[in-house]
Amino acid sequence: MDNFNVEDYHDLVKNQKSYSGRNENHSYKERLYRLKRLKRMLVEKEGSWMEALNRDLGKSPIESYTSELALLLNEIDTVTQNLNKWMKPKKSTHISLSGVAKSVLRPQPYGSILVLSPWNYPLQLTLMPVIGALAAGNSCVIKPSEFASATAKLLADSVKEYFKPEEVTVIEGDSRVAESLLTLDWDFIFFTGSKRVGKIVHQAAAEKQIPVVLELGGKNPCIVDETGLSKETIRQIIWGKFVNAGQTCIAPDTVYVHESIYTDFLTEAAECIEAFYGKYPEQSPDYSRIIHQEQLKKQIGFLNQGTVYHGGRYNLAERYVEPTILIDLAEESAMMKEEIFGPIMPVISYSSIQELTKELNQQPVPLAAYVFSENQDTIRYLEKEIRSSAFSLNQVIRHAAHAEIPFGGLKESGFGSYHGLTSFETFSFQKVFYEQKNRKSLSQQYPPYRSKQLDLLRKFRKKLF
Repeated sequence: MDNFNVEDYHDLVKNQKSYSGRNENHSYKERLYRLKRLKRMLVEKEGSWMEALNRDLGKSPIESYTSELALLLNEIDTVTQNLNKWMKPKKSTHISLSGVAKSVLRPQPYGSILVLSPWNYPLQLTLMPVIGALAAGNSCVIKPSEFASATAKLLADSVKEYFKPEEVTVIEGDSRVAESLLTLDWDFIFFTGSKRVGKIVHQAAAEKQIPVVLELGGKNPCIVDETGLSKETIRQIIWGKFVNAGQTCIAPDTVYVHESIYTDFLTEAAECIEAFYGKYPEQSPDYSRIIHQEQLKKQIGFLNQGTVYHGGRYNLAERYVEPTILIDLAEESAMMKEEIFGPIMPVISYSSIQELTKELNQQPVPLAAYVFSENQDTIRYLEKEIRSSAFSLNQVIRHAAHAEIPFGGLKESGFGSYHGLTSFETFSFQKVFYEQKNRKSLSQQYPPYRSKQLDLLRKFRKKLF
């Protein structure tokens, strides 16, 4: 956006703060009305969303609906069904030596929220936090990724049609626009994206003491022990790895397979890829594309860091990389250290689960650890010992699709969480009202203090307040 001037948006942020700060604008009725408008925007433009997602990422209608639209519609339904209950103040009575007091906790909106969203799920990961922010009574400014330009343009046009600027505004542009927006005085920032950019966002928020949620990525390990191999295991892993051409922050990154079933796993995984996408996945209407040339070249570079067991073909003009299984990776290769975020699946054999766990725990904390096993001792051991934000048994990805389950990272994979009630709590602060019912207090509360009072205070400390 060549004509972007951040000074033009100071008044927008100010107006959003004022708008969300007025009681009538964050009432239950108004919050519900905004959520229903958001749902209408999704439903009434379903075909347009699918077309935009296909242009940006080559997504099929089925994949666009299940991984983008359906998740958002389910989230809105869950939030609207529970919002009245979530908004209710929490009242308490406190009896102490000082008398009787009461407190009331009222969830309040922060004000104007900046949502910085990524390109890999450009609709779902943009609007999912917006649902929580609107439910909590906030206003939003959305900066979508410029790399998913068709979706970003449709989003900007649609939001203008369904919302007032002081409710929700979309600002298009490149990374320079995002950096400029970070200089404004937001009440909250929600970022989904890479660790590198996440650090920039975190530092900018810290300078202005703005609360922030970072949803990042990680090298999510997938472990298949000697009891875990089955047709369904293979189907789950291949689907989870190659949906959206592997451009999923919670996709299995690298698969670790017990040496006793290693050969069988490779054979069945290759057969499953062909069953899903055919002998020529480039011709499959169900297989997505890489977002842009820079990401494409990164994936092609990974192909040289091991031996191609299956796949390995690519087409620069079509932004296509075939679903690929890679073996015999060099320990010091970049692929062993960086999040792959593409359709290349390294498969590594292991012999000792203890040694594997020790190795994995030396890596940055991932968003999820996936385990396929029927051995209860192994399951209990891994659940206890392996470090990750989520531990998922005998499935991949689906745990992140439930509105009732919080989603978020830990350390290098981010911090803060959202979805459902957790989103409402994330985008609300608890305003405290405290009232002392009696107007007299204990004389011992005030100086001068006497030395003998300390023993009495120790005895009755639980009744002091």
